[in-house]
Amino acid sequence: MPVIRFDARELTRLVGKKIPRGTLAEKIPMIGADVDDVSGDRWAIEFFPDRPDLFTVEGIARAMRAFLDVKPGLATYKVAAPKSKLVVDPSVAKVRPHITAAVVRGVDVTEDRLEGLIALQEALHWGLGARRRKVAIGVHDHKPVKGPFVYKAVDPESIRFVPLASEEEMDLAEVLKRHPKGQDYAHLLAGHGRFPVILDAAGNLLSFPPIINGALTTVTTKTRDVLVDVTGWDAWAVERALNLVVTSLAESGGRIEAITIETPPAKRGAKAKTRRAPALEPEKRTLAVADVEKLLGLPFTPKEAAACLARMGYGAKPSTKGKVAVEVPAWRTDILHDVDLIEDVAIGYGINEFPHERPHAVTYGTPLPGARAAERARQSLVGLGFLEVMSLSLSNARDQFARMQLARDWSVDVMNPLSEDHTLLRVHVLPSLLNVLARNAHRDLPQRVFEVGTVTVEREDGTPRHEKRVAGAWIASKVGYSDAKSVVQALERDLGWSAEIGPGHHASYVEGRVAAVTDTDGRTRGVFGELSPAVITAFGLANPVVAFEFVL
Repeated sequence: MPVIRFDARELTRLVGKKIPRGTLAEKIPMIGADVDDVSGDRWAIEFFPDRPDLFTVEGIARAMRAFLDVKPGLATYKVAAPKSKLVVDPSVAKVRPHITAAVVRGVDVTEDRLEGLIALQEALHWGLGARRRKVAIGVHDHKPVKGPFVYKAVDPESIRFVPLASEEEMDLAEVLKRHPKGQDYAHLLAGHGRFPVILDAAGNLLSFPPIINGALTTVTTKTRDVLVDVTGWDAWAVERALNLVVTSLAESGGRIEAITIETPPAKRGAKAKTRRAPALEPEKRTLAVADVEKLLGLPFTPKEAAACLARMGYGAKPSTKGKVAVEVPAWRTDILHDVDLIEDVAIGYGINEFPHERPHAVTYGTPLPGARAAERARQSLVGLGFLEVMSLSLSNARDQFARMQLARDWSVDVMNPLSEDHTLLRVHVLPSLLNVLARNAHRDLPQRVFEVGTVTVEREDGTPRHEKRVAGAWIASKVGYSDAKSVVQALERDLGWSAEIGPGHHASYVEGRVAAVTDTDGRTRGVFGELSPAVITAFGLANPVVAFEFVL
């Protein structure tokens, strides 16, 4: 969760009422936070990631004004008429289609405020922005540039500029190869022959989204007028991100000024559409008090529910019988369902004010049979000197089949994998353990590891099913079949299995040094033995390994 650091004196000033610091420190966690440090003037508060509107001291102050009844209800901001226009060229439609922008004038950019603005920008990039894919934000000093602005896609070598945090002029392609931000986010433009840019009336580059701004518009403590642009693939998230940034700047004394966004027509021959940004109009909803009572277990009148929502910064008033008319702030990104509103009713009411109540029915949970077996396996193997590990259930064909010397016959594949290491649901646990041993090859031997984990296997009708297994691996300078057999026999005893050990065949193991374990019904539980040298070297290991894998 993001930790927000700020000056407690600034928080008190922005709240607009002298409130004891002890009260603030006590009440802030009640809106969804965890106190990290409130010992001096510099406070550190950890906020839940679903509330980016609280990621600045200005946002915290806005929320606390309402929560402490200093000024409950919906905060409103004046938006001055636009003095400039941003034209969206059709060329960006397939590269990065959505953009919005606004100006905030008269901002007193102190060192703390600049630090907070950058922190908010980065937090939104990682959360709401999905690492800049859905949303990327540019914050600029408005003074060096002049509208109208244009957002278009251009040839990567057609524009040269000095990127932020650099003194060297580069073209767009060079930025992706040589600038640290270009290297980090070049994948967002992979496959595109043209790249998006924002230019002013004189052709100066403000931004190369979602990569880097131009150095020309660097925001400093001398900046007074701030231009904010937001681009991305998710129109709703783009609009919300702009609202978060400009209202935060407005809370610190800035004056919001709209920009006219001119978008290309949907059909050839039609007129271009224009709109004003930012759009700070609240979203209107209706909340049924009966739903509040059902979920929270307390009686509420519409007036009481509205008062609770007002303490959480909503516009709220009793509507028709048993209903509350709610205005959701345009900077709230976490309100997707009526349950989210009911949660805020509970917070506005006061979590500590809910009466304590004993459960009406007393029941006792018991582990499922598979869980009991898994726990016995863990206790047995820990007692035998094995260390438990946990690995991902996502794997790849290289580890699951090729390195294990197995033919690939069946697997559940990931349709759009983000990594070549995570392309399918694993069908064996053992490859995960061998990767753990490979990553610890620099450590002393012997090493014994095990995992109780889930694999995905094929039913008789060809459909997938999950299966719980236990697997272990033991690497040492000298270890063999008899060592593996002693471990398996102890595991069988502790699990209470009536199983038989007999000859086995498995491509991952040395022929003649592998055994199969079958239960009384003749079903094969799994195999154990000495791993083949081909498997050992395929995983980058250099010592003998014995292993086992059984169905629990």
